[in-house]
This record gives sequence, C-alpha cells and structure tokens, in this order.
Amino acid sequence: MYLEITSNTYEISYQPNTQQILKSAYREKNGTEPAYTNYAYTQNTPNFCETLDYIFFNGHLTVENVLELPDRPSSESYPDETHPSNHLMIAATFRLS
Repeated sequence: MYLEITSNTYEISYQPNTQQILKSAYREKNGTEPAYTNYAYTQNTPNFCETLDYIFFNGHLTVENVLELPDRPSSESYPDETHPSNHLMIAATFRLS
C-alpha cells in the first residue's frame, strides 16, 4: 500500500453521493455559520481563526437548538485554561419532523 501511494499508482474508488442534500445545523438555526470554530497558533506562522467544523444533516430533521459560540476569541490562541482544544465544541439538538 505504501508503495502504491508514494508512486501515485493508488486509485481511490470512492464516489460521494452528490445527490444527497445536506444542510448545516448552525446556518439553518442562525442564518449563518459560526464566526470561527478553530483558533490556533503555531510558532512562526500567523494565528489561524476560521470555521472548520460543521454539523451536517438531512432528511426529516428540524434543528431545535445549537450550542452558542463566541463571536471572537478570548485569548491569544487555543487551547488555553478554559478551552481544552484549538477547536470549539459545537453541538445541535434535532427534532424528528
């Protein structure tokens, strides 16, 4: 497998189901995605503060609630004393409709 991947002879046969329509829980509930879900600093690079995490759903579900997220970071970078990861925790509650 290693030789196939490193020699560019490895083919991926996975085909995504592009007919499936997915919606974002945060966009559905709030009308927009969160301002950011990841805030990180690596030495010799600028701070990274962007939305990387999403909760996608489809079918007969209605978003009841989403976990409230801050509009801007509260420290120089995450993780810190109140954020155990460089990703914010996101969550949603759904109702079967």
